[in-house]
Amino acid sequence: MIDLQYQAGGRTLHSVCIGRGAWRQLQRLWLQDWRQAVIVGDERVLRLFAGRVEELLRPLVDRVKVLGFPAGEANKNRATKRRLEDAMLRAGLGRDCCLVALGGGVSLDLGGFVAATYLRGIDSIYLPTTLLAQVDAALGGKTAVNTPAGKNLIGAFHQPQAILMEPESTRSLPPGQWRNGLAELVKHAVIGDATLFRRLEERAGRLARPGSLGERLLQRAVQVKLEVVEQDERERGRRVILNFGHTVAHALEAASGWRLGHGRAVARGLVVEAHLAELLGVARAGTARCLRLLLDRLGLARGRWPAWSRLRPYLARDKKNRAGRLRLPLLRRIGRMACDLEWSFPVDERDLERAWRNDLRQPG
Repeated sequence: MIDLQYQAGGRTLHSVCIGRGAWRQLQRLWLQDWRQAVIVGDERVLRLFAGRVEELLRPLVDRVKVLGFPAGEANKNRATKRRLEDAMLRAGLGRDCCLVALGGGVSLDLGGFVAATYLRGIDSIYLPTTLLAQVDAALGGKTAVNTPAGKNLIGAFHQPQAILMEPESTRSLPPGQWRNGLAELVKHAVIGDATLFRRLEERAGRLARPGSLGERLLQRAVQVKLEVVEQDERERGRRVILNFGHTVAHALEAASGWRLGHGRAVARGLVVEAHLAELLGVARAGTARCLRLLLDRLGLARGRWPAWSRLRPYLARDKKNRAGRLRLPLLRRIGRMACDLEWSFPVDERDLERAWRNDLRQPG
């Protein structure tokens, strides 16, 4: 069992437990003040895991409530959040309730946002069951829902009390969902750990099977993100590098009506934004190709994409924009992002479009 302490602003925010039996740490970490529990997750993940989690919680509380919603990114919206909150209010759940968010990124983003606002804020614990959630969505305290205007535009920062990761829970994932997590894993390596990137290159052929990552690689990916967030919890500086690839990715997801998987969108965004860094003379020629080769070996980065014109409205509403201008973090080399006085840079949309078209011209 690996137990990491996450700190920011001089205070310990929560524990991150990684390994077989991590969910049993609920019994060690549960606070006496939490007399009620609500388990929130999509209907698919609740069928797989809710019974097990409920069994762990029963001896700890007076009451356990289980609330589900339809699976899929399209349901991460304000209407679903309202239905969950209304159900909690009808059940009479009070501030002595801890919300246990169970599942992938949608469940954690949505459940965390409910916890942030229900009765002006209740405590929460995350049990991520997908690789994407374990290496990204569970970490850092961001919660949000999507709107017709774009992804994650309404939300709050709300740290969970603990994050419990059982790598075995990912073995039941469909291959496409597993690859979604691999894309974020590659992103962590690209922005902060060239050694991790090389290890992924060495093991790419063995990473196709869900659940094949191993605790140590998972631990390192988690640490890369936490090291960034610890320095900038509220995204006022360095934390913006965690959005590398995501300006293009979020526009792609929204333009597809949320039909495009997050991992494939991120993989495409990583390569396009690496091409942009080359185009602007920030990264050396060949950096994007190196990144594309790894993503290709992992089954990512190829496919049919919407026309650039369909992305434009969503790019204009990207959260990093200032004074109507796109701002993106830029890659300097594998394992290191560019930094001037700030960690994001103003970018002309025409240059980003050129980078998009440069990548489309690549063979394969």
